[in-house]
Amino acid sequence: MVAYLWLVWYESPTKAALRHWALAITYEAHDHAYATFHEIASDSSGTRYQARVVRRVHLTSRHGTIAYAGKLLLGEVTDQVLASLEMYSETAAELVNAHNRKRGVHESTCHDWAIIIVRSLEDALLLPAGSLSRAEKSPRFG
Repeated sequence: MVAYLWLVWYESPTKAALRHWALAITYEAHDHAYATFHEIASDSSGTRYQARVVRRVHLTSRHGTIAYAGKLLLGEVTDQVLASLEMYSETAAELVNAHNRKRGVHESTCHDWAIIIVRSLEDALLLPAGSLSRAEKSPRFG
């Protein structure tokens, strides 16, 4: 069965504020498809990110109270990607946290987390060439 990997972003409160990014898996390539979202969110202390999975959400739905803003289809993915995406997500979250411990809280964010995953998948030839460069051009600010 074919699955699709998307980079999804949400509105930010101001033009200078960061947008939230998430990665979504769907089995259909349209806006009303149900998705499994992978993302990172701050823990209760606000100093560390944790990987999180949210299932059965419409691809273009709101994120809590934050409005959907856009998406980018990164490519078709195999069952191998589906089976390992949670592990990729947790590993990328730890890399973001390690960077932030050295450089400062929230210097590295959900954007860096997503880029780490997309880079890893493209390097492993599990995403089409050019997926990383397209993801890097996606809007990060309001």
